[in-house]
Amino acid sequence: MIWDFTKSQTQDSIAGNNPGKAILDTIATDTIPQRNGFLDVVESTSDEQYQNAKERFTLLLKNAVVTYTDLKIEADYIKMMWDSGNIYAIGKKDSTGKIVEPSIFTQNGKKVEYNSFVYNVKTKKGKAFNVRTEESMGGDQGVVVAEIVRQYSDSVSGMKNVAYTTDEYFISKKDSVADYHLQTRVAKLIQGETRRVVTGPIVMKIYNVTTPLVLPFSYLPLGTDRSTGLLMPSFGERESVGFYIEGAGIYLPLGDYMDLSLTGDIYTKGSYGLHAVSQYKKRYKFLGNFRLDWEKRVTGIKGLPSYSTGKIYRVYWSHSQDTKANPNFRFAANVNFSSSKYYRNSINNLNSLNGDILTNTTSSSISLNKTWPGTPFSASMTLRHSQQMNASRDQANPVTLNLPQFTLNMNRIYPFAPRTGTKKGLFQNLNFSYNFNLSNTIYTNDEDFFGKKMFDNMKNGAEHVININTGTTIFNYFPLNFSAGYREVWSLKSLRRYYDNAQDKVIDEEVNGFNTFRVFNISTNTQTTLYGQLNFGTNEDNKLIKAIRHVITPSIGFSFTPDFSKDFWGYYSNYIDKEGNEIMYSRFSNGIYGGPSRGLSQSLNFSLDNNLELKVRSRNDSTSVKKIKIFDYLNINASYNFASDSMKLSPISMRGATRILDNKMTLNYGATINPYRMIVNNANPNGLLVNQIGGFTISNYNFNTSYSIGNSTFGERKMDFDRRGRVRQDVYYFDKNDYAQFLMPWNVNFGITHNVSRTGAGKTRKSTSLNLNGTISPTPYWRISANTNFDLQTGKVSYTTINFNRDLRSFNINFSMVPFGQYKTWNFFVGIKANFLSDALKYEERNFNTNLSDF
Repeated sequence: MIWDFTKSQTQDSIAGNNPGKAILDTIATDTIPQRNGFLDVVESTSDEQYQNAKERFTLLLKNAVVTYTDLKIEADYIKMMWDSGNIYAIGKKDSTGKIVEPSIFTQNGKKVEYNSFVYNVKTKKGKAFNVRTEESMGGDQGVVVAEIVRQYSDSVSGMKNVAYTTDEYFISKKDSVADYHLQTRVAKLIQGETRRVVTGPIVMKIYNVTTPLVLPFSYLPLGTDRSTGLLMPSFGERESVGFYIEGAGIYLPLGDYMDLSLTGDIYTKGSYGLHAVSQYKKRYKFLGNFRLDWEKRVTGIKGLPSYSTGKIYRVYWSHSQDTKANPNFRFAANVNFSSSKYYRNSINNLNSLNGDILTNTTSSSISLNKTWPGTPFSASMTLRHSQQMNASRDQANPVTLNLPQFTLNMNRIYPFAPRTGTKKGLFQNLNFSYNFNLSNTIYTNDEDFFGKKMFDNMKNGAEHVININTGTTIFNYFPLNFSAGYREVWSLKSLRRYYDNAQDKVIDEEVNGFNTFRVFNISTNTQTTLYGQLNFGTNEDNKLIKAIRHVITPSIGFSFTPDFSKDFWGYYSNYIDKEGNEIMYSRFSNGIYGGPSRGLSQSLNFSLDNNLELKVRSRNDSTSVKKIKIFDYLNINASYNFASDSMKLSPISMRGATRILDNKMTLNYGATINPYRMIVNNANPNGLLVNQIGGFTISNYNFNTSYSIGNSTFGERKMDFDRRGRVRQDVYYFDKNDYAQFLMPWNVNFGITHNVSRTGAGKTRKSTSLNLNGTISPTPYWRISANTNFDLQTGKVSYTTINFNRDLRSFNINFSMVPFGQYKTWNFFVGIKANFLSDALKYEERNFNTNLSDF
């Protein structure tokens, strides 16, 4: 039904709009003045509608809906005053007068629920009671509930007794009580380009119980759009650093694709830290994040021997490019650079609990990659970094930098291959590839980083590599391959080595100047595959083992490399040592690509790959068979150098793998066998190898395996119960005796590693470790996990962590600990799940590890 209050209306015209309904009062014959509160057409529907021309109002009852301009009002009772423009609305009441269905006010797509309200369409002012509206803050969906809301203008509203929560059950109205909420007495809602709420003192309540978590004020941006705002800190106390404020700062959106968070930490014993975190993303182009941490740590009391100070830092940057952006040009970065003591000495981290404190090395790379479609060429430029963490003081160069490394590749090409059809013969299969590398390498440490000494120690050089290959098949079963390699190295420095009598030591001196060396090698190899099967009777025989199948892949080859230490090549020089002996050395041994090889090599290389499996009778069906692998592979490798003066046969290496327990567990094993005899006597207590084959002793062997079991290992459990719980108990099933039934997922992973090495004197070094990790959920909202490593040789337990996690609907409770050992510590945390509030509303206490290295 439509009323146009901008026009004069008579009794007949108003009454005729709702035929068959009674009139509450006598309607005068005077026409309605044109000047009234409504300046546009009003549309309405309801089960009952009444007009009062004398008092000039319209009353809508039951399922009433009014639409006016961009407003839509839904209520059980709506009263519209024609002249003033006031609209009154009340929700549906039960027999006791309690509101059971709220009225709904919608404007510009934003829906708000009220018990009752009055709103003036002329002044845009109003007042509402018991207001509820859903709001998104920082991408987290929440609900705002206020006892009174007063609309001052289009853009400003005042609120009294306001509460906000992100409890999903309260939002979906599955529960009438939120598990937590933030409450303030007064707040102001400001509309505009960015909607935000400014409040007075705000307190956190859990199940309506007031907590000590109080903020003096809050500034809350509404909606999913980013906006500048303060980041609330967390407070606490730790013995090693004193009372602290952590994470206080500001959030800054930088344009449409990037943001920045600047935070700081301060501790009463003198430590402090600064942090910058940025994320950026452009759809179909790129995404990444950046983090910079800088800390000054003060330990102990000034004036005491235990007092120490130090500065540490960490730079992290990750960047990835969408493949759709440019498939022929790619930029990527993964930078993790820090001071060498960062993981052990950082103040504001949990590296002990997450295992990062055991980090030995870190690495970084920034790369540009370019390909040219339709050509075999590609190029890349990479900046690399590797760093040894927790390096000792006498370790001179724990940082290695490549600034930069340039590579040009030409993929394999076949210049004589036919345009169509398969390649035949050695000539058509002839192919070659080319690779060029240019590198600048720096070895430095924290003290010299980016100083003059660091760049003075830079090593650089270039390398050209050409590989030529061809092949054919002989006798239809033997693929025969020929290959040759050429390598040329350029260097701007060479080595001069001499013995200094005054200093009584050997001196290595770098000589500036362009130098180069060239090396090459040739090789050939062939291989084939042999199959063998031994059957035990026929398929009808009732034998457990039906057959054994063995697959052997032998390979044999020959390689030749000249002796580049000969005077003919000019790559090696000599110096006279203290005893007057002439010692040979390579002038290129200090280069980044090393020097040319020494000694003639004429090697016969051979390998034997094996696969062995059984065919056994099936337990379920006597007429069918099942394959069981004795080992997936067993590889044997060795070589024989005809040019060697002695001990021409190399050590024999063996590697294999076997799967057991229905292929759920894999055993990996390996060994090295020395074929020569070894003499151990008083003159040679450590053993002396002699040029006589026959020893065949195992110099080292190893094996490792891992296995995982869980609740599914012993069959899946089914929940065949008709009744489920409600709200937080909807993950439970209930049996006929009202006992809760639920699944208890768990899994345990274990791995064993065993290594044995033997010396010539018969001494044996063994290491055996057992690694265990697992998780269990004793109830749907509890999760317990643990990880440990046990040294079976020493009987000691090494690094161990235990974690307890409890899901409290809108909260997470986490307790993590390293229960013993050098890095013994613990941490207790309670926090809101919602990202928007996770940094501000939390409680965290930890026993910070004070067993730190010196700065």
